[in-house]
Amino acid sequence: MHVSAALRSFLAVASVGAALLASPAWSAMPAAGAVLKTVDHSQATRSPDSGPAVHHDTSPPLRELSQRSGQLLRASDPALPSKGPHPPSTEAAGPDRVVQDRNGSRGRIRLGVSFEGIREGGGTPPDPNASVGSRQIVEITNFKLAVYSKSGATLLGPLTTETLFRGFGGPCETAQNAFLGDPEVRWDSLAHRWIINQFARDDVTNTNRLCVGVSRTSDATGEYYRYAFGYQNLPDHPKFAVWPDAYYVTATAAGSLFEACAWDRHRMLRGADADQQCYTLPASTIPLGSDLDGTTPPPRGEPNLLINLGPTDDRLQYWRFHVDWTHQARTTLTGPEELRVAPYTRACESTDPTQCVPQAGTTQKLDSLSYSPMYRFAYRNFGDHQSLVVNHAVDARGGVGVRWYELRLHHSRPVVHQQSTYAPGPTYRWMGSAAQNKVGDIALGYSQSSSRTHPSIRVTGRLAHDPRNLMTFHETTVWTGAGSQTGSNRWGDYTSMAIDPVDDCTFWYTNQYQPADGTGNWNTRIASFRLSDCHVHRHHHGHSRQHGHHRHG
Repeated sequence: MHVSAALRSFLAVASVGAALLASPAWSAMPAAGAVLKTVDHSQATRSPDSGPAVHHDTSPPLRELSQRSGQLLRASDPALPSKGPHPPSTEAAGPDRVVQDRNGSRGRIRLGVSFEGIREGGGTPPDPNASVGSRQIVEITNFKLAVYSKSGATLLGPLTTETLFRGFGGPCETAQNAFLGDPEVRWDSLAHRWIINQFARDDVTNTNRLCVGVSRTSDATGEYYRYAFGYQNLPDHPKFAVWPDAYYVTATAAGSLFEACAWDRHRMLRGADADQQCYTLPASTIPLGSDLDGTTPPPRGEPNLLINLGPTDDRLQYWRFHVDWTHQARTTLTGPEELRVAPYTRACESTDPTQCVPQAGTTQKLDSLSYSPMYRFAYRNFGDHQSLVVNHAVDARGGVGVRWYELRLHHSRPVVHQQSTYAPGPTYRWMGSAAQNKVGDIALGYSQSSSRTHPSIRVTGRLAHDPRNLMTFHETTVWTGAGSQTGSNRWGDYTSMAIDPVDDCTFWYTNQYQPADGTGNWNTRIASFRLSDCHVHRHHHGHSRQHGHHRHG
């Protein structure tokens, strides 16, 4: 939510000029990227934030906490931090030759359930995201939380997010002298539990926390094991990821440093006292940790992979984080190493990425967040290969497109399996989130806007065995906004594509829109869809229909 001034000062922006050259949408893409020479393995250093959680307990059921009398007071939303000057731009890496400039031929995606999520929850940006469990959906924003059935019925809430921490004490509970934000919710598909996280800062005592709730059961309205982890600096813009040996979280630290921490997942799942192991690392912006989907864990000992945009706009940067809870001195965070990708230009780099995306009926432009990889860095183990998808916003022929990647692991190092910039037509697409289901279908959701349209929610996708580097489904509108955001450039700062764990096939996408012009009057929308029937043995079926105009429900 409130990205620190220090972070804004050190955002890596690059690639001025270099007009994008036209290339056929279906032309052959560059070969998979190769791992480049390791830059410096010694840069990550153990952080003094390492150590036990400062407090933990077990909550009453959330449904009971929500009924207790008295609403906590909240201080007014803090002013957005001033943005520092952009660092000097680097030399352009080259034109984007992997642009998909027309729609796929499979036809539009048929939506399943689609319903209104949290509305006018306060705070700009709203940071909308949701996850899906065995029976429920949990959505969280700045500053509300709600539990829904899979048909869209509201089971609980919306509640203020600190409701989960009533009786816990400290800045996680007390909102008068604190501000809270940047929340996330994830379903741990191996443990069948919910994990909720947000930062809290008390400006009076200069106390910084990440506030974590781990549900005791698969019921999101029940009891939670609650934890507060302490930090010397505000862990702004945190992103956490589910992995078998730990929950991994990345956030800002100070200056141009960022922090990567591992929380002791096994102890947190049973409500025991738990440590965190933290490292600081210099980076251009906040890396994302690999986040497990499905019920097949990675091979034993597989490090968590942290991904980031590279120092130049023709590569990604990554670290490998392996935690050892028995002998903490054996924990390692190595990197950064670099992975070459097709060159790109970050969105609106020649002008201002933070004042980039136009909207109908207003001169207010929106932040592209093109200096960051976008949540989530979704991982899946298919047995014969390990695959990850991630995206970010780039310039695309008179607008902005979503550059997406499927990476595959070879000896714990990523290589590019496919990549493309999705930009069929001159409009602005950004704020993406991508994921894969159990058979390898990929879905991509994002925001869309232009000078003639209000911000809207759209999705596209591809089947596992479709030709590489293409989104083969026609772009599909989930919801059309009726207004534009007039008082702030902050949109997002993230959205979420989740997988239903019951069939491990259905996608659920969560994003925001404006029902009318204004600021802070946003609504969110949650929608499900399937790209295929998810039969594992459908290779020939998929190929035989790749050029047809078919709807898949």
